[in-house]
Amino acid sequence: MRWASWRANLLPVATFALGMLTAIAAAPVWKAVVIQLAQPKFSELTYKCDQAMRDHMIAKQTVSQSPSDATVQNLKAAEIALLDCQDYDLMRKRLIRWGLSDNELSEMALVAIEERASTLQEVVRIHEIRY
Repeated sequence: MRWASWRANLLPVATFALGMLTAIAAAPVWKAVVIQLAQPKFSELTYKCDQAMRDHMIAKQTVSQSPSDATVQNLKAAEIALLDCQDYDLMRKRLIRWGLSDNELSEMALVAIEERASTLQEVVRIHEIRY
């Protein structure tokens, strides 16, 4: 009788421990699958947002250096292109909800930027912030 009672008490604890170990072991696999599935779309959105921000910065500089109707129109077009950054941000937030950390998303962004560059100079140009 005592043996059966001891086994009955051990079963829930063992089940809980096994569940915890499974969850801990499965987390990296889950994240790797999410990253693998999301990387192509995330890369596309990262590139589009990066390009839109760069074009917007150049358009703002052009307006400040030589204001005209044409440069203002170009700036307005560049502002509309910044909507690509909203799509990028929404996907980032979805991936966070799916369990990815900021570090994992940063790594995905680096992969996205570097996969479009063919040389080290291209990688530097992409990462460069110009004033």
